[in-house]
Amino acid sequence: MPKRRPRGTGHLYRPKTGGREQAVWWLAYHAGGKLVRESAHTTVKTDAEKLLRARTAAVDKGEIADAASLRTTIADLAALVKTDYKNNDRRSGREVARSFVRLSEHFGASFLARKIDDAAVERYKAARLAVGARNGTINLELAQLRRGLRLAVRQKKGTTLPTFSLLRPGRPRAGFLEPGQFAAILARLSVDLQPLATFMYWTGWRDGEVKGLEWRMVDRRAGVIRIEGSKNDEPRTIPYAALPALRDVIDSQWERTKAIERKTGQIIAPVFHRNGRPIRAFLGAWHSACAKAGLSGRIPHDCRRSAARNMTRAGIPQSVAMAIGGWKTASVFKRYAIVDEKLIAENLTKLDALKF
Repeated sequence: MPKRRPRGTGHLYRPKTGGREQAVWWLAYHAGGKLVRESAHTTVKTDAEKLLRARTAAVDKGEIADAASLRTTIADLAALVKTDYKNNDRRSGREVARSFVRLSEHFGASFLARKIDDAAVERYKAARLAVGARNGTINLELAQLRRGLRLAVRQKKGTTLPTFSLLRPGRPRAGFLEPGQFAAILARLSVDLQPLATFMYWTGWRDGEVKGLEWRMVDRRAGVIRIEGSKNDEPRTIPYAALPALRDVIDSQWERTKAIERKTGQIIAPVFHRNGRPIRAFLGAWHSACAKAGLSGRIPHDCRRSAARNMTRAGIPQSVAMAIGGWKTASVFKRYAIVDEKLIAENLTKLDALKF
């Protein structure tokens, strides 16, 4: 007679179909006062027993509240993260959506979260790298997946939290725009987009931040821009009038905005706009201008890198440059403020002043 399993440890069985016993083992155990049955997805009894011990141990630790926690999917993880971002007023909701679109394309929206282990994550990395995704992009996607799994475990909607690793960050992009190159691109942008691009080039702001800048944030009398929240959740104060290029942009946009308001009677909130309407699309116009200027392949984010380098060249302290452009950590700023050959040459000439 087979030895009876201790109470509370569950049991294994193989269901019968048409009077015949199936080859795959199933688990049966109690969680939250209810009987849970699930396939072990193996015909090897020792492997099924190992999984059963892991499940009952998770029940004892309170990690499995009921059978529903075993049915949590990738789509459920996405919903958990989106809700968490909304509740905490985080500003990267679009990044969450993009990440889970990629995760769902690979795993499937109905893929069970409990099946995500180190091996599954490694397969995901390989698949994304194979289609040319950058290491940083893949790491962002995996970070969102990890956040979803943590939230699921915390809310008793998940059972496991695999300790998978991220990829090594790839070499930072080194795209810069010299003033002459930027001027060539600027000249080929529409009149509506030129002020926005100019502001990006001198401040290092992301295009989304610039498009979101509103007149209520601009104190023209003091010549200061005050932002209470941004992508990195840090308030910023920018005395824009100290730089003539920025002062001219803001002043000209103010005059242009007021002229449109007087003509149409509308109230225009954004500083940068298309004849009073918010600027939505920018990338297509940028790429077109770059191609016409003979600078194909340049991206708007090159303005952010150029601003970091220009500030470094000008001798602006790192902490001040970070405050202007909104870089939250020194390590992130350094990935933008890449030291190029020209900057090294400029500083090497200073050695000539030393007489030995």
